[in-house]
Amino acid sequence: MATLFLSRYLVPVTSAPIEDGGLLVREGRMVGVGRRKELTAAFSGAAVVDFGDAILLPPLVNAHTHLELTHFPNWARRSGQGESPASFVDWILHVIRVKRGVDVELYRPSLAAGIAAALASGTGAIGDVLSYFPARQAYVNTPLRGHLYLEILGREPAMGRKALARIGELLDEKRAGQLKLGIAPHAPYSVSEEYLEHIYDFARRRQVPTSLHLAESREETSFVRDSSGPMKEQLYPFVGWQGLVPPPARRSPVAFVEACGGLASSGLLVHGVQVDAADAQRMAKAGSTLVCCPRSNARLGVGKAPVELYRQVGVPLALGTDSLASCDSLSVWDEMAFAHRWFEGRLTPSELLAMATINGARALGVAAEQGELKAGLGCNFQVLKPAALPEFNNLETFLCSPGRSAEVSALFLDAWDVLQKN
Repeated sequence: MATLFLSRYLVPVTSAPIEDGGLLVREGRMVGVGRRKELTAAFSGAAVVDFGDAILLPPLVNAHTHLELTHFPNWARRSGQGESPASFVDWILHVIRVKRGVDVELYRPSLAAGIAAALASGTGAIGDVLSYFPARQAYVNTPLRGHLYLEILGREPAMGRKALARIGELLDEKRAGQLKLGIAPHAPYSVSEEYLEHIYDFARRRQVPTSLHLAESREETSFVRDSSGPMKEQLYPFVGWQGLVPPPARRSPVAFVEACGGLASSGLLVHGVQVDAADAQRMAKAGSTLVCCPRSNARLGVGKAPVELYRQVGVPLALGTDSLASCDSLSVWDEMAFAHRWFEGRLTPSELLAMATINGARALGVAAEQGELKAGLGCNFQVLKPAALPEFNNLETFLCSPGRSAEVSALFLDAWDVLQKN
């Protein structure tokens, strides 16, 4: 039995928006996308679900987040650590202090709350980074697709080998729910060169995806290049690494990671704020996707990702919310709206929509199921019900404006409406 889903506007993302559009689904797969009149005439026997004055489009993709930190603001307030840090390194120390005071049993309900928040805002796929591995069980029986990256960091090789062996055992599980397991070396400043090389070699041999925070701040650049600055003076003593400061690499964080084997099409690079043209060329040559997190970058004062440079050299861009430790919500709709203002026209609404859907889906290996509306994909879409629809020629700009999160009225993942809203 086929079902025809109709709405006033339909946004396939990879092709032009459609007014009075329809989506035909049979046996859980999309088999037709087009105008209402043509589809109803061609498939007169199909059951009809008419959403009326609504916008039907793909689920969003949050390519980088830390859902285990969803309750972080509450943890910070309860611990008396609720003030806003003055610098990037101050923020890192703030996160460490708060996490040290949290009972590990609180991570799983925090992650579960993050999953619920993601679904409520129309997200269908995710690139989540997890530091407390037992909390992965929160993904069992959830409909989200994507990757769950097991986070790893450290500068002592012996401890690193032990941690990587443990991750290797977990990778044998292959998935957490529908999310493929991968590895997330934290950042060039928190993982030794030898360890980073070992991690990437291990990931290649196991054929698992990776995610890395990279070139996020000036403090990171000065530490990697010259072994100087607040990371050496504040962060390393705070975590007991004062005797493990590496020699100056005399290269950028991107060049450093390239030398360690960390630039590849299977690996996500996150933030990418402090880069130059040579760095961007390295990333483009490797086929790496860069995940922008503009709200987090603004909150932490680290600068803006050079999106025009990335576009010029051909680095694919996706979008992520980061965590509630540095952001106000887990909604990719909110991230798009902020990015539209933050980049001041450097990214068009259609580019932002692609970053939040098909680009992220490709980066997370789920583009065969979602990320666009096209025959052959799974029945995955969301429905917005605004109080008033925009003019058709202003639709994409409207979708990148504030307020969309609250308008998500339905989210279909694998043909099931997981929100159960009327």
